[in-house]
Amino acid sequence: MEIAIGIFTIIGMFFGTFITYMIFRLERKDKFRTIAIEKRLEAHQKAYAQCSEFIRAFELRDAEEVRTILKNGQEFCNKYFLYLEKGSRKKFIEALGVLNAYLPIYNYIQLFEPQVRKNAFADIMKGIDIISDLARLIQKEVELEPIVDNSKTIDRISDIISQIIKAE
Repeated sequence: MEIAIGIFTIIGMFFGTFITYMIFRLERKDKFRTIAIEKRLEAHQKAYAQCSEFIRAFELRDAEEVRTILKNGQEFCNKYFLYLEKGSRKKFIEALGVLNAYLPIYNYIQLFEPQVRKNAFADIMKGIDIISDLARLIQKEVELEPIVDNSKTIDRISDIISQIIKAE
């Protein structure tokens, strides 16, 4: 009888340790996931703000102001790029290319003869579309799935352990 009690005690300690370990892992995983979600949301919000600046840059005539917006976009890339989704990263690079190629508009248009400026304007409009697509993509990518409630997982683990103990 004493041997059986000893065995049940050891099994109980094993399961208690296992439950504690599983709860710790789940809580730790959620903590890191929450931090990553916060950084991801921050990066997407900053990228979205950059889109507004990119659109504003199309109204500027001063090349220095355009370079400042371009520089800010590049600095954003250096700080937050890995937190963005793959699609946003790709579109963001395209948007920087648009700024670099077409702005300031006045200077860009002057490169063309009057008869082909209409084509140059069409290219600029495509560039604006790229930036608008980036803004829409950021909005889409930032939609998050609900965070899983660990209490259900813990309850399931508890049920499994109860069933194992009852079976013995």
